[in-house]
Order: sequence, then C-alpha cells, then structure tokens
Amino acid sequence: MDSGIRAASPDALIPLKDALPPAGLLYTARMRGQEMRDADGVFTQFHEALRLPDYFGWNWNALRDCLCDLHWITATHFLVVIDDGAAALSEAPDEREILLRALDDAVTFWTGRPGLPGQERRTFEVVLLGPPAAGSHH
Repeated sequence: MDSGIRAASPDALIPLKDALPPAGLLYTARMRGQEMRDADGVFTQFHEALRLPDYFGWNWNALRDCLCDLHWITATHFLVVIDDGAAALSEAPDEREILLRALDDAVTFWTGRPGLPGQERRTFEVVLLGPPAAGSHH
C-alpha cells in the first residue's frame, strides 16, 4: 500500500531533521498495538489517545469521520504512533485493512486540505512501530 503511513523500528537510525517535530502545536497520540487485537480494542485505543467525542459511534465509519475532523483538539500537527503496529488486528486481516485504509484516508484528507487564511495548514502523520531490530540492546 503506497500511503502516508510509515513503518519503522523503534531503534531505527534516522536523520535528526526527520526526528524533529514541525513548528506549531503538535498532538501525539501513542497507542498500543497489543491492545488492538479486535475492533473494540482499536476503537478504545483511539478513543483514549485522541480524546474522541462522546458522539463517537464505535464503528469504522465513525473512526474515519473523527480522524478527518479533530476539531476538539487544539493542535496544528497530529502524529499517531502505534507501538507494535503489526499486532494491531493481526488476527483479523480484513479489519486490519479497514484500519489502514481509514488512517491513510485521514493522511490524504489532511494533506489535501488547504490552509485557511491566517491559519497554518494542519498535518496528520501515522507511524507503525515494529519490534526493535535484532541485536538491539533496549
């Protein structure tokens, strides 16, 4: 899948300029893939990490809608990080594809949305962290 979702090892070596957050208000939502084994786990992790509103419908369409809104969070840049991303919905490949498509749709939405006059353009990035590289000493 060619998308705005990046996969990385937690101990990957990257240039410092790529590790620095963008200027502006940054909101990082860090989730645990091990607790996202089923759809309810996914929705719970997103609900907690992104403080989804009370009207969140606890289904895939509602998650996609919320990811393309986020008006309840005062931020210019959003970073969604899923630790052990391979574990998320690993036992439900069809639903995993729906999750990845929803995340990719959000990246595409925020990338294509023009900034409003006098406001900085909002960004939305997703990183799926894998296990540490072999031989890592963490």
